[in-house]
Amino acid sequence: MPIDDNTDALPESKSERKRQMTALQTLGEDLLKLKPAHLQKMPLSDTLREAISTYHRLPNRNEAKRRQLQFIGKVMRHEDHDAIRGELDRLLTPDARQAGRSREIERWCLRLSEGDGDTIESFLSAFPNAERQPLRQLVRRHQQQLSSETGSDDAVKKSRRQLLNYLGEHINT
Repeated sequence: MPIDDNTDALPESKSERKRQMTALQTLGEDLLKLKPAHLQKMPLSDTLREAISTYHRLPNRNEAKRRQLQFIGKVMRHEDHDAIRGELDRLLTPDARQAGRSREIERWCLRLSEGDGDTIESFLSAFPNAERQPLRQLVRRHQQQLSSETGSDDAVKKSRRQLLNYLGEHINT
């Protein structure tokens, strides 16, 4: 009897099937982390959407979420994995313009936090749609929180976030 060198005719091993199912379950976990608005943009079947919705409603006891996650992995077998992965990668990967804008906002926040009135004037001349008084108040509050010995980390984070949000509203790079 001749030996057939065609390995494509061999069925997948149990280990290979398990690796594939684990990969699908991991893809399902990634989908669970998406915001509802992003989830709507994904090419998913109604069954998978319902399974994801059910997962979010479950209490985290008696391993209900773990079992639902396994069910999501099972439903994922019948989905277009490549299309889902491509859309997920597109959603999770920021484009260069967004990354540059974020870096510029961070740089301005650092300069304003460490700077003086001249830095505020520089920002206002670079971004004339920003208003002087709210910017000064946010910068002053953040500087006070940074220098305060009794200030909590939460207060510093909150003042920084407020300043970053204001800068983000006015920086349109």
